[in-house]
Amino acid sequence: MNIFLDRKREKRREFIRQLFNYVITVIIALTLAFCFVEFLFQTTSVVGDSMSPVLVNKDDALLFKGAYVFKEPKRNDIIKFTIEKSDKKHEYIKRIVALPGETVQIVDGVLLVDGKAAEGVTFTDAIASAGIAYKEIKLGKKEYFVMGDNCNNSEDSRFSNVGAVTEEEINGRIVATIDGFNINRIN
Repeated sequence: MNIFLDRKREKRREFIRQLFNYVITVIIALTLAFCFVEFLFQTTSVVGDSMSPVLVNKDDALLFKGAYVFKEPKRNDIIKFTIEKSDKKHEYIKRIVALPGETVQIVDGVLLVDGKAAEGVTFTDAIASAGIAYKEIKLGKKEYFVMGDNCNNSEDSRFSNVGAVTEEEINGRIVATIDGFNINRIN
């Protein structure tokens, strides 16, 4: 009789141990998934065609939020940033075309960085509006000049409501587009 009760108790203890291990595994998995989404990657939706043809209206994109933890943003990175004006937040996705300390100006539809035509920056058309960049703009420390690839359909650093983007305003780097289960890498 004692052997029967001991086996029953042992089976109950084993069940409780397995249940505890299962619950701990689920908690760890959920915590890791939360951290992954909250601190590393996030999906975001593209609004408008200012980054066409790379990103078009209603594309789903993958934002790497940890991109600039250990390194600085670089030219041609496509970033998402948030600007707060008058208690309103505006989110943008644009390409970095000039870096901190550089001078930017747009002359006759051409983007000049430090007095020379910007290399490696491709726009869909010649730049129709220089905006505030009709005169030289000297970027400060941790300031970036951003533009949309579809420059004539883009609200970007050429306009005073956006201006130079500070490092603190950058949410992360767009690394891919997502189409169902297909992930297409960018950059």
